[in-house]
Amino acid sequence: MMSGDTQSLFRFDQVMRSKALGGRHFDWVQWDLLKRNADLYGEREAFVDTFDGTPAAKRRRRTWKQAYQEVNALILHLLEAGVPRGSVMVSHLPNCIESAYLDFATSKLSMMHAGLNVDLGLSETQGVLQKLRPSVAVIVCQWHGRELLQWYLDAQKSLPGMRILVLARDGEVLPAGVENLADYLSLAIRQRYQESDLDYLKTDPLAVHELLPTAGTTGVPKLSKRTTVDWFHVHSVAIAQRAGHNLYDTRLLIGPLSGGSGRLWGVHTPLWTGGRSVYLTEFDEATVVEVTQQESVTIWVWNPALMTRVVTHEAFVPEALKTLRLVSYSGAPLSFDVIDKLLEQGVPSYNVYGTSEVGGCMGPILPGISREHLLEAAGVPFEGFDVPVIDAQGQRLSAGEVGEILIWNIHHGYWDNLEESLSTYHEADPDDPWKGYQHTGDLGVYDEHGYLKVVGRKKDMILRGSQNIFPREVEDYLGGHPKVRDVAVVGMPDAVLGERVCAFVVPQSGEHPTVQDFQQYLDDRAVAKFKWPERVEVLDAMPLGPGGKIQKMKLREIIQATLVRESV
Repeated sequence: MMSGDTQSLFRFDQVMRSKALGGRHFDWVQWDLLKRNADLYGEREAFVDTFDGTPAAKRRRRTWKQAYQEVNALILHLLEAGVPRGSVMVSHLPNCIESAYLDFATSKLSMMHAGLNVDLGLSETQGVLQKLRPSVAVIVCQWHGRELLQWYLDAQKSLPGMRILVLARDGEVLPAGVENLADYLSLAIRQRYQESDLDYLKTDPLAVHELLPTAGTTGVPKLSKRTTVDWFHVHSVAIAQRAGHNLYDTRLLIGPLSGGSGRLWGVHTPLWTGGRSVYLTEFDEATVVEVTQQESVTIWVWNPALMTRVVTHEAFVPEALKTLRLVSYSGAPLSFDVIDKLLEQGVPSYNVYGTSEVGGCMGPILPGISREHLLEAAGVPFEGFDVPVIDAQGQRLSAGEVGEILIWNIHHGYWDNLEESLSTYHEADPDDPWKGYQHTGDLGVYDEHGYLKVVGRKKDMILRGSQNIFPREVEDYLGGHPKVRDVAVVGMPDAVLGERVCAFVVPQSGEHPTVQDFQQYLDDRAVAKFKWPERVEVLDAMPLGPGGKIQKMKLREIIQATLVRESV
């Protein structure tokens, strides 16, 4: 079966298996839900952003009806411009309302949408463009010194069919051959069409729609192919329902809207529930608190690293968070200390565990949840997924046994990379007992209640002599140290033991934690001595990928280089 660029791993029997596992399946795509929300909640505010500025007077606002009308205008303008249905659209935008619009419009046009992180560099951006050869690119002129417009104009020389639309700021002058996205949102086009004319565009929830980048800011990212069925129906609907998001919620997106988690929390869950979304175009801790108060935000969603910065910032004050009732996050863990600080305000933290390739596969069941499960457990698998833990021999393990986490869901693979797709989903060997499953590289263990605890990464596990150390366990303890704002534990080379524990720390303001501080702290909590850090490195900020995960490879490179310098 073909899916856009090359052979897909998708087979229809995957749908049948997903349904047998309890997965949710519907006949709609994003545009259909947008129409439903416009019909049901037309004058309710749906989207707020800070693209024109953070002050309340400058925030842009759209109701569901306004959003529906502008998305339909965009669809009609793209059709009039001759943009092929089934082609690829690339967007390179900061958090803004128009980024969500592109998902809605492309779902109606049976196009594929790849939202690129604005922090991608020149070579990575041009690599993606050459790989996808999009018919349309929607961008901003520049972002934090990155001259995106010039990059895309240069790429257009070898991609003459690529139309460039710019989300322009006030006063920006666009060169010839570049179009203003605002013209595509003009409602004047409705004079030439009836709304019923869009009925000709039939939507297919099994068609590849979103292309999700699965790599960081270095190297050309792989692009995972997702459909409305596997990415929205089975994944996002289950998450929204189990996390308890509803029509009356206002979500504040903390993190990038591009990529998997940003789409999940910033587009899918509010579209399903009919709730309201607030997009911060620029992140700042004090701004998060201010906007939470002014916009009566009920849920923070998405990036745990940035949430940690807010909760540990001096601007974090309870009186500003009276409306906040829930934190929903994914991509990385929150520290015990941050979870507890939120719980002190009556705000539980809802974690979703998964991967970019197969989506979030599990989350907790909040009613009646224990503090232990809230702190330590990734959750219980969502319906439509199979999430076994296996040993080195490939046998499914029982509760209490640590092994590698595997995930099965409906899957298509990567764009134009069949070999990598077959490898990722273990489909090269027809006799593989776990054919179609993604091997995550994460180590986990189920408890007797069916909750999975992720104990670390196979590649991150530290081998100190004959002792295995899971960095996440040490990080969970040290995250509560009063001198710590953020912490990451990695192995550092040692000629005698193979590896020792090194803790990288972003300290609280004015603090400088030492090895002795940490060792005493862990000793007081009866943590085994072999797990104690034997070196502490202080940083101003952790190296983060676009998805908010700490890049431990960079930390390992830093300590290795430091040890080499010290040995000279």
